[in-house]
Amino acid sequence: MQYFDFLPEITEKSQIKDFVANDAGVKTQEARLYGAFDEWWWLHSPMLNQLPESKGLMELRTAFFESFIASLEPVGLLDRFKVTGVIATWWDEVRYELRTLAESGFSGLVDSWIDTIRDALEDDDDDQPKGKEQFDPLSHKLVVQLLADYLEEIEAAEGLVADLEQQKVAFEQGDDDAEESDDDEEETVKNVAKALDDRRKDLKNDIKDALKRIKVLKSGATVKGQNSIAAQRKLGNDTTALERELVELEGFVAPVLAEIGEIEARLEPYNEIKASLAEARKALRGLKDQLIGRLVAARAELGEEGCEKLVLAAFYEGLKSHLDRYGAAHFQQVVAAVENWWDKYRVTLRDIVSERDTAAAKLDQFLEGLGYV
Repeated sequence: MQYFDFLPEITEKSQIKDFVANDAGVKTQEARLYGAFDEWWWLHSPMLNQLPESKGLMELRTAFFESFIASLEPVGLLDRFKVTGVIATWWDEVRYELRTLAESGFSGLVDSWIDTIRDALEDDDDDQPKGKEQFDPLSHKLVVQLLADYLEEIEAAEGLVADLEQQKVAFEQGDDDAEESDDDEEETVKNVAKALDDRRKDLKNDIKDALKRIKVLKSGATVKGQNSIAAQRKLGNDTTALERELVELEGFVAPVLAEIGEIEARLEPYNEIKASLAEARKALRGLKDQLIGRLVAARAELGEEGCEKLVLAAFYEGLKSHLDRYGAAHFQQVVAAVENWWDKYRVTLRDIVSERDTAAAKLDQFLEGLGYV
């Protein structure tokens, strides 16, 4: 019987996944699989071109299933059940679209996609069944195929929003990510910006009455009530007490106003971030609102041939994505199997016996030293 050991380069279990992924044999098999897939598509996709004329949807299904399995199973990377799963999953996903293609042609299918996206956008979120996955129009195959530049604009706008949100959170967290609550000793997130703003509000509230009184004392001589220093002077009254009160009040509010100014200076970058974030979110919403208009405009530039190329490209990418998914799942199974071998056989029987003999020898020496041997 022949035994195999792990390569000496593999010293940790975590290395196994990369070794499997970069193995020449694995790469060769993957290349063969996708080569067989592309060849199958090149040979059999013309049946889709003929579907609006032939109307033979069931004949197409039979031909696709049989030829797909016959083309990809011999590669040996995926077994018959997995290969069947690829084509069956794809067919189940597009069967209604294929019916539309048979009945209305390629341009009719493209128009139906636009209608589907428009209807989904017009539906209120409240009308969506509870627990149902939310429809993402930007991931629709038509948008992916037809509006690549638009999706790049969306991605850039979303990236800007995400960056500003991170800046906002970073400011709010400050130097410490969390602090302990005095009440229940649970860890709560600290918001520096809120703490500063609350402090600013408290300070303003503390000097509110004092500022009102200062305003009265410093007002002109014609003010109603004649409570100002100027008014009392005009009446010939002694203003010493009022002047002393003004000095005391100004001395009281001066450091508070200084602290308020410092807080507002610290909050200025945060307020700028919030303003930029609001503007970026508004721009992103506006960009997303352009989706239907952009689709209609791009569709108007497509002739029947353009619609045909677009639909076939979408079908190809959809089927390939399922092949990718099944291939990735198979790869994970291979990695898991090798990792399981590592757990079981990394330490060989020879090593175990050697370690046992070494331990036994040490025990004998220990017992001899104690006089038991």
